[in-house]
This record gives sequence, C-alpha cells and structure tokens, in this order.
Amino acid sequence: MSTPTTGTSTASAAKREIKLISHSMLFYWWPIWVAGYIMAFITYLDDTRLAIVPDGSKLTLLEQNKEEKVYVYRLAVSYPTRSLEQAETATKNPGEGPPFKPRISERAWMGPVFCVVLLLVILITNVPMRGLWSFLVLLTLALIALIITLIPGGWDSVLSAVFHLHIYINLAGYLFVATAVFLMWAISVFIFDRRTYMIVTPGQIRVCEHIGASIRTFDTMGIAFEKQRDDLFRHWLLGFFSGDLIVRTAGAERETIRLPNVLWISWRLDEVQNMLREKATVTSA
Repeated sequence: MSTPTTGTSTASAAKREIKLISHSMLFYWWPIWVAGYIMAFITYLDDTRLAIVPDGSKLTLLEQNKEEKVYVYRLAVSYPTRSLEQAETATKNPGEGPPFKPRISERAWMGPVFCVVLLLVILITNVPMRGLWSFLVLLTLALIALIITLIPGGWDSVLSAVFHLHIYINLAGYLFVATAVFLMWAISVFIFDRRTYMIVTPGQIRVCEHIGASIRTFDTMGIAFEKQRDDLFRHWLLGFFSGDLIVRTAGAERETIRLPNVLWISWRLDEVQNMLREKATVTSA
C-alpha cells in the first residue's frame, strides 16, 4: 500500500516556483533621481550661494587682497532689496551667518545635463525605438557629446549660442525633483509592480496581468515563450537587461499573455524553460 507524501511534495514544489514580475515604465526613471542626488551633492560641496538683485545693479571691486583672498565689492542699485538689507546686517554682525542662504553651483553644465537626462528618460519610456534605430540614435548622441566635450569651452559656447541658455538649479530644486521621482519610483517598483506577475511551477503557470485582476491558471503543455529585447535604450541601458515576455498558451482556447519589462529576462527565461521540463510527482512508499 502506498502513502502519498502530499506535504513533502507541496513544499518541494513551492521551493521550485519562479515568479516573474512585470514592471511599469516608471522603473526606467531611476536615472532622474540618481542624477538629481548627484547634482545636489556637487552643489552642496561647492558651497556657493545665490544673490537676487534688481535689474540695473552694478558690481564694483573696491578692495582686493590676493594673499588672504579677501575681496570687497559695492553693489549699486536704484532701490533697496531684502537681499541687500541682509547683506548689510551680516556686515555689521558677522556672527549671524551668511546673508544668502540658497545653495547653487556656478557650474554651467549641471542644469542643462539634468534637464537632458529628464527629457531623454521621458522620451525613451514613451517612444520605443527598436533595432537599428535605437543604435543609430545612441551613436549619434554619443558622437555629438564627445565632439562638444573635446572643444575647449564647447559646452559654454553651445549654451550661449542657444539664446544664452544657462540653466541654474539650486540645491533645494535638485532635492525636490529627485526625492519626488524616487518616491514614485519606489512605490511603483516595490508595491504596485509586484501585483502584476506570473508564477511558474512544474506543469502549471499562474498569471495576474493587472492590479486587482483575478489569478488565472494555465497548463504548461504546449505553452510557448517569446522574449522581446531589441529596445537598446529601455531594455539594455536603463532596464538591467530587461525585456518584454510574451506567453502563448495551447489548447482549445488559446491566449496571448504579455508581461512587459521583466528584469534579467534571458536568465529568468532559462530557469523557466528548465522548470517546464519537470513534472510534479507524488512519491510512493
């Protein structure tokens, strides 16, 4: 007489299940908050301040001491401003701290680079460029950036030529944008995305295609998997070798299941293929 070890086989199958998670397009927005925090850190290290003065102000050098690196300037304006009042107060009472509190870097390239990263990520995640087109666009952008960098003062000349485009963002601006995008990214990746998945076990798959949708179960007999990973920007550069997974079921009612933006898709798909070769068995004593 044989006794099925149901508990043992169930635990073994649970250990051998593979969960594939489909991510939203927000997953590819990580360069925005990474670049924002990097720019904020550079701005903090530069420790330069922003002064807001009225139109027509003139700055005159009154005294210069190169040995002690002390420079005294006079700011001539037509009417007083709050910034000038703070400057006079700080001059009379040096212990009260700097009159100009906003931290901002004098590096002209930081603001435009951050804006370019922001706009490129939005473009990449909304306009898919597959195959040769993505490679040509990437090669063109890299070549243009290299040429401008090799030219002495190239970036300053380019920014000045485009309507004197000098974009300056202060420390609070970088931190606000980076933190807001990071919170949206973290909530999407670690909470909402984990509710769109496919679980593969020997002989069976369970799929939840949308948040709040019911879980559907399919047999793995005759099932076919296809990966799409030809978007160079989205799948290779930003997605950690991600890809779109297409599953086609067999049987009388054939269906096509799409799971976009699955991370490490080649490695995970190899695991799935090995799993499909196995069958759940019940041991007999």
